Amino acid sequence: MDSQGNVSTTWRLVARLGRATKTWRRELKFSSCWLGIVLGFCVIWPSVTPAQSPTPAATGPAKDNPGGFTPGITLGAKFEGSYSGDGGVYNFGSALGYNFSRHFGVDAGVPFYFVSTPTSVKNNNPGAVSGIGVGSFFTDLRWNYPNKSLNYSSAVHVTAPTGDKKKGFSIGHATWNQTNHFDHAFGDFSPFLDAGVGNTIMDTKFFHRPFATYGYNAQFNGGVEYDPGKFSFSVAAYDVAPWGNQTVISRVFRCGSAKCNSAGPTKNRKSFTTSNVSTGAADLVRDNGYNAGIDYKPVGYLDLEFDFSRSVPLQLNSYSFGIGVDLSWLIRPRAH
Repeated sequence: MDSQGNVSTTWRLVARLGRATKTWRRELKFSSCWLGIVLGFCVIWPSVTPAQSPTPAATGPAKDNPGGFTPGITLGAKFEGSYSGDGGVYNFGSALGYNFSRHFGVDAGVPFYFVSTPTSVKNNNPGAVSGIGVGSFFTDLRWNYPNKSLNYSSAVHVTAPTGDKKKGFSIGHATWNQTNHFDHAFGDFSPFLDAGVGNTIMDTKFFHRPFATYGYNAQFNGGVEYDPGKFSFSVAAYDVAPWGNQTVISRVFRCGSAKCNSAGPTKNRKSFTTSNVSTGAADLVRDNGYNAGIDYKPVGYLDLEFDFSRSVPLQLNSYSFGIGVDLSWLIRPRAH
């Protein structure tokens, strides 16, 4: 689940939603209660999806929820992340929600980030240590309308700037994204299309970016999923079409000054490896590429995934994983 969220993907309708976070202490000194939760999920399989980072639950073939949402309280948690040559971005998130009907639900939560900085970045900035801390508080409004002809789901994802901007866990502004998912099943095959718009580029289960953005953009992701049972496979192509001025906040390069400022407009697509804050025109964050994923659901409440993404403009390969647990059964024993 992610604060920036992320056009959540062949993402499944997973109830994610977790207890409001207590105040986190600096760096590794977070409360023993949450440490216990993290370790607990590591034992389950060392961890589960929000895009994001809980990402909006606006994606995934509706065959997983043929009747729509299950009314009542929802609770979920996920440990996920991506590793690339530009850094590793991981987060543990939990969220608590409520489905008012088969077609409408809400949820809210806070992700906790772990970021590893590449040696190449550290050599240029000895202060660019790996970061750890709370991300931005988020809320999702979710709609789901399964239909034999065309399945449709949607979500509005909003965040508050509660994370540390110097670490890239917040962009210093409230953000919003509206996402839509369409799919139709032909047996075990489900072609799908995701389309959304917002004022930040959302992370997806395929690509947790080593930076966050602030600026208007549209995101598209289309492909096909093959789902014969407990295993499912997906391939897709994506496109990010921004417009207007854009700001990039690095998650792998930390400024040392009291206030982080951009050195001026730039066209360097890799500016996030040498500067904490970068600004520029739409081309600074324009992106496209392709991704593929494998998902395994051994039991109803556990979801395991491994994903690959290739960004063509950034010439960057990203390898991602996710371990999600639907804990609604703790509150609603008949949920599974």
